[in-house]
Amino acid sequence: MIKSTISEEEARNMSDKPISWPSHGVAKEARDRSAEEAAFIVKQLMPLVEGAPLVEADWIRRVARAVISAEAILRHLEGQGAPTKPD
Repeated sequence: MIKSTISEEEARNMSDKPISWPSHGVAKEARDRSAEEAAFIVKQLMPLVEGAPLVEADWIRRVARAVISAEAILRHLEGQGAPTKPD
């Protein structure tokens, strides 16, 4: 089984409440869509982290969907001017 890379303290500090920035426009859309994609990634990968019994095809499908969602997050961030190419 793979352990999570975040500590229990970090998990407690995560928020499920929106903050005031940004409150409208394209930046809000990018933020909200990125959050939805990130939540989807966690949903796809958590069974792998927890060691759920999955056939290889399900394992590959979950990883592929997570990668697609991660790429979508990068596009949302790029749309707001964030540099997303690794060094």
